[in-house]
Parts: sequence; structure tokens; C-alpha cells
Amino acid sequence: MAVTITSVLASIVCVAVLRWAWGVLNWVWFRPKRVERCLRQQGFAGKPYRFLVGDWKESSDMLQEARTKPIGLSDAILPRVMPFLHQLVKDYGI
Repeated sequence: MAVTITSVLASIVCVAVLRWAWGVLNWVWFRPKRVERCLRQQGFAGKPYRFLVGDWKESSDMLQEARTKPIGLSDAILPRVMPFLHQLVKDYGI
């Protein structure tokens, strides 16, 4: 059983692909979950990490709802311009 250059190259490519996949998985899932766990241990409450989407749907729904309501000249503008940020500050503080 002779080791050919093709089998060596295939092994190297497999190792490289697996290493790249592990790095992407670490970047996309493991590291954010680790940071989330550390922050919760320190007493920071918040919404859980959601892969790719995050809080996008909630944010867009709140913005759409805020834009449909009329605003007076003496009203605060932050709830109208950045309703999601305003809600986060109300819920969790600064």
C-alpha cells in the first residue's frame, strides 16, 4: 500500500477544510454563546443570542409601528427614531 501524492493532498485539503469550518463555527456560534454565558454570570440580563437573525425582526416591527404613530412637536424623538434602542434602555438600563 503506497502513499500517493493524491492521498496526501486530499488529507491536507480535508484538514484545511475542517480547520476552516471549526473557525467559522467558533466565530458564529461558540464565541457569542460563551460571551453570553459570561455576561449572565456577571449579572447582565439580556436577550439570548440568535444565529444570523438576532433582534432584526423585533427591531423592524418596532420601527414600523413607531412610524405609523403621529408625533407632536414637544414629544421625545428617540422613541420614534430608535424605538428598539429606547425599549432596550427601558428594559435593561444603561
